[in-house]
Amino acid sequence: MRVSRVACFCLTTLCSTTFLWAAPRPASSPEALILTNINVVDTRQGEVNHNMTVVIKGGRITAVARVGLIGQGHHIRVINAHGKYLIPGLWDMHVHSAFVPGTWDERIIYPLYIANGVTGIRDMGGDLDLLEQRRARIARGELVGPRMIIAGPFLVDAKPDRQTIKVTTPEDARKAVDTLKTRGVDFVKILSDLSRESYFAIAQETEKEKIPFVGHVPDSISVAEASSAGQKSIEHLTGVLLACSYHESELREERLKARANHDYAAFSGISKQLMATYDPDKAHHLFFELAKNNTWQVPTLVSTETSASIDAPNLGADPKLKYVPASVKEQWAPEKLLKQTPPQQLAASRTEAARDLELVNAMHETGVQFLAGTDGPDPYVFPGFSLHDELGWLVKSGFTPLQALQAATINPAVFLLKSDQYGVVEPGHVADLVLLDANPVEDIRNTRRIFAVVVGGKYYSRRILDEMLDQVGQAAAKQ
Repeated sequence: MRVSRVACFCLTTLCSTTFLWAAPRPASSPEALILTNINVVDTRQGEVNHNMTVVIKGGRITAVARVGLIGQGHHIRVINAHGKYLIPGLWDMHVHSAFVPGTWDERIIYPLYIANGVTGIRDMGGDLDLLEQRRARIARGELVGPRMIIAGPFLVDAKPDRQTIKVTTPEDARKAVDTLKTRGVDFVKILSDLSRESYFAIAQETEKEKIPFVGHVPDSISVAEASSAGQKSIEHLTGVLLACSYHESELREERLKARANHDYAAFSGISKQLMATYDPDKAHHLFFELAKNNTWQVPTLVSTETSASIDAPNLGADPKLKYVPASVKEQWAPEKLLKQTPPQQLAASRTEAARDLELVNAMHETGVQFLAGTDGPDPYVFPGFSLHDELGWLVKSGFTPLQALQAATINPAVFLLKSDQYGVVEPGHVADLVLLDANPVEDIRNTRRIFAVVVGGKYYSRRILDEMLDQVGQAAAKQ
């Protein structure tokens, strides 16, 4: 970790504080937030720098040092964070915050992220007009919420609506990419039903327009082809197990037929065959190629694990349900979900959940890069809260606590080409920060122990975060 040295004009050693007062600052100076006596977690190496002072001005970190020089004035706030641990703000790299219909109210969903230390999200598909409006309101300070990277509508070969664009030909594909680029989206998201021709047209057009494309790997192509074509991230491990089968070609044809015929029983049967025909040598070669091509993975383990547990006896008693809009909570009723889920689908979900943990471990050991994402708000995947569950599942798959923490901090910054702004607690970076009661590098569960959150230099104490959650609960009960 880079620690800046801030000059001081006093030779006195300070014990109870770690900053020095200087001359009054000009009235035009930006407001400052000073965090003293804090343990700064280095998300690069996992080391902890103890008893540090972090100076924040104009929404950015201006100094990190054991002794700091700051100005004096009424608009300087000093927080003595003795014993607390400071990490960068967390990112959930797979969410859907503006689906239509059934959209979560902006006053409910976005504060939930902030209350859980999630200061950035990558929205993977939804109503673009609504997403743009909400992002603008957050940027203007009219709405409490995280920073947003957005895709807008999915590219699909299906009936279009407000959150999809129908793509059936290469011409459709190129036009859709150009339209989205013109609208100012940050990336293009694809789903699984695209043809080979449309897929490669998207790959070529996004490269031409210099905009990333991410998403599912269609059944019509292989994961190796997707990686070589420049797909920047693969969501939910789609296609990975198929690509590791020594019967890949035959099973791919069967999957395409099952999807075309809407035959879920056949589709489920193919999943069992994929498990039985897993080839470790082929898998290792594939994972090496993914690592070499910088094809990132967003496994959304928490979503899969939750789908595999919808028959859990206490599911409907989860205390976090009070933050879910009443209308959505009705859709999440366990009896409704079970009625909509054939037994073979539930069994397949359980098999997939166990298999995904093993896949993630094997891929990670080979050098594949990972991002933490939840696919919330799917049923019982709670905005904000479930990112901490995802970090726990990454550790269960074989990650160290530091590696899991990196998947939600420095890795998103690198992936988004914003490592000069986010992901570490260093001078010059945006002051999106989380203060914790305990060290997350020792136990990843400590990311839940939030003492305060800083967003763009604005300090939210534990009391304010609790009030925020109370207000969300009240609003959710009326929705």
